[in-house]
Amino acid sequence: MKRMKNLNAGWTFLLAMALISILFLGLPAQAQSDASPSNSDLPALNDEFHQKVSNASGELSHTFSLGSHWTGMFAPGTHLYSAYIADGLYPRTALNVARYSDSDIPEAGEKRYIFRIGGRLGLLRLFPGQRIDRGVQLNLNGAFLGMFDRENSLDNIGWDGLYGLDLSWQPASDFSFKFGLNHDSSHVGDEFAERTGMQRVDYTRQEYVLGASFSGLPYFRIYAETGYAFDLRNEELQDKWRVQGGLEFVNADCLWNGQMGCYAAIDLNAYEESDWDPDVTVQAGFTVPVHRINRTFRLGVEYRDGRSLIGEFSRYDETYWAWGIWIDL
Repeated sequence: MKRMKNLNAGWTFLLAMALISILFLGLPAQAQSDASPSNSDLPALNDEFHQKVSNASGELSHTFSLGSHWTGMFAPGTHLYSAYIADGLYPRTALNVARYSDSDIPEAGEKRYIFRIGGRLGLLRLFPGQRIDRGVQLNLNGAFLGMFDRENSLDNIGWDGLYGLDLSWQPASDFSFKFGLNHDSSHVGDEFAERTGMQRVDYTRQEYVLGASFSGLPYFRIYAETGYAFDLRNEELQDKWRVQGGLEFVNADCLWNGQMGCYAAIDLNAYEESDWDPDVTVQAGFTVPVHRINRTFRLGVEYRDGRSLIGEFSRYDETYWAWGIWIDL
């Protein structure tokens, strides 16, 4: 299948960014200046975080002292390294209604559900002084990613089990980094295998991951990541290296008196085993911030062109449009 990703994804992303820019330019000047905190705002941010994690006596809950300069916190509830919005393999909870305009997977329907359940949990944060927004944090992530055929009795085409452990570090307000381990074990759905005779190729990938993120511009963020696989179960089909990058725009409270926001994001992911042909995912829509529980609900549309999200079918290219809901924990 000849890919049309460069043209289609490029125009889609430009249109999405244009719409977001119109909304941004229409904001009052004060609202624009308030959206991205300056260094002078950081104490206020720390005070807000203190309120979220403090007990009735005003002291930080679930914390412990590491001397006069460092503090530890169990289950911090926020992240030093944010989720990649348009990454289809990032552990999160989501339900998407997809229409595939092109697919190389034999006998797979054009109309499908893509379902994810999971997330990323902060286990422990160590931070200097009162700078809760800095330091290092240990995180655990895991998710189920499944694809279901709406044209064939909702047969499960395939599913991936994703999990990992990472250590994130935020030395400054604009920069953050992460190092971790990721595991992806993929499977062919039972009903799909019975109907088509498709056999599992034993796609399993375990890799070291190194990522960097920069958010120094108001509303914008750019990130880059590389992965090196140290365990491949099918070395005839799989190779070790992977690279990824993306650009995101998020204004979390620009609509309806701060009750909703808007966003647009593009993610590029390329595997050595796919001859470095990039998978392009573009997503845009609205955010509903839930301040008290540190979660964000996103309602939007997504375009993807590249290899299948399901590892067992990674040798097949697909293109789809989808709408749905995404929840980052």
